[in-house]
Amino acid sequence: MLFSTVSSFTAQNYFDSLTTYIQPLSNEKKVELIKAIPFDKMNSNTSAAIHLYQKALDYSADNQEQQAIINEKLALAYYYKGDYDLSVQTSLAAINQYEKLNNQLKVGSVYASLGYQMKRRNLPKAFQYMRKGIFQLEQIDDQKALSAAYNNFGVLHEMDNDIDSALYYYQKGLKIVEEINDSIGIPYSLNNIAGAYVIQGNYKKALPYYEKAFSIRKKRNDLNGMAENYTAYGDFYFKQELYPQAISNYIAADSITQQIKYTYLQKVCSEQLALCYSFINEYKSALNYQKKAVELNDILLNESSNKSIAELETQFETEKKEKQIIEQNVVIANKEYEIKQRSYFMYALISIGVLLIIVGFFIIKGIRFKQQKLIESNRLKDEIAKIKTQEKLNEERVRISRDLHDNIGAQLTFIISSIDNMSFFMKETNNELKTKLQELNEFSRKAIKELRGTINTLNKSK
Repeated sequence: MLFSTVSSFTAQNYFDSLTTYIQPLSNEKKVELIKAIPFDKMNSNTSAAIHLYQKALDYSADNQEQQAIINEKLALAYYYKGDYDLSVQTSLAAINQYEKLNNQLKVGSVYASLGYQMKRRNLPKAFQYMRKGIFQLEQIDDQKALSAAYNNFGVLHEMDNDIDSALYYYQKGLKIVEEINDSIGIPYSLNNIAGAYVIQGNYKKALPYYEKAFSIRKKRNDLNGMAENYTAYGDFYFKQELYPQAISNYIAADSITQQIKYTYLQKVCSEQLALCYSFINEYKSALNYQKKAVELNDILLNESSNKSIAELETQFETEKKEKQIIEQNVVIANKEYEIKQRSYFMYALISIGVLLIIVGFFIIKGIRFKQQKLIESNRLKDEIAKIKTQEKLNEERVRISRDLHDNIGAQLTFIISSIDNMSFFMKETNNELKTKLQELNEFSRKAIKELRGTINTLNKSK
């Protein structure tokens, strides 16, 4: 009954509805419902999914099996959000927990997932993890897990320019999801196969696979999947230089991404629309979409930067509170020892003087030793906290400077190049417009120079 109620939540307010619905439930039921978040819902709003998965870890603190399952799902959400280091750390934590539980199925699944997640950073390592995961899964012969692993293994082969092997594993994955009637997995397999055929230039063979995938996603009202399919259609026509058809599909994808707040895909569509319009000499539209892409990229950078800053602030406040607690403990210890001293003094007046003087001497010495240890420990923790905070700030500066260089720098370069192309095709008599374009060119070059100066300043401030 619980699951049927949750499944009725609309896509637009799914996570808000789920959060409200689980509030009065027991921790055990909360975890079960959070675990049941569908993949397409997670992928549509990774931030909301991550928040609930982290809550589920707290709710299931005493259950190692539940912790492993949540960590596995959390790792995937981190991956789709772009937090790759957190994704790897969480995946390894899940693998460790599953190994302790002797759950070979889950060990294989997470290894395969981790291999897929590392594809853009370390392809040989990605192949190593993926083969290890598939070997485990083939021993158990779990069809659903194998279908995902085969599809992802196909992606690795595609990245390695081995398209025939990629198609082989995509077809193996598709066969399984069709046998088990997996309405979420089938479109992913179909799109993977179509994409491989596009790389080979076999557009006629690719199109039916795209159409079948889109039909399934439309029937399920999978807005996230439909946006991705429209983008795939756009790429399909773009590679054939059929720019009007590409534009109509990118615009359709852009409309859905705005509705579901899929910022990254919206940025991709804007970049592709800018290219399409520039190729058909509609430079005003090209500049508008390039400007939109830059704005969306800034939004993505700001979200990431704000998250990092918030984490650093949280850590700093935690360390500050720990320091205050230690200082309070020192004060309490001092007071306790003062009371003991007075007691010893009273006993000294009553008991044998010499013996109590000796005892008092050792007590005082012990007090001072403990006080010194507490003070030294407090100082050391404070120094470590400062070093860690500084290291994280340095890492954040490096990451921000890299993002500025790789994203905004590239966008400015594209604008300069577009202006140069416009100037080249401009009629010689249109001197006033040429002057304006030259001024815009100089302004853009000055902007990229200032950007580089900003990046250098960030790197020097470490």
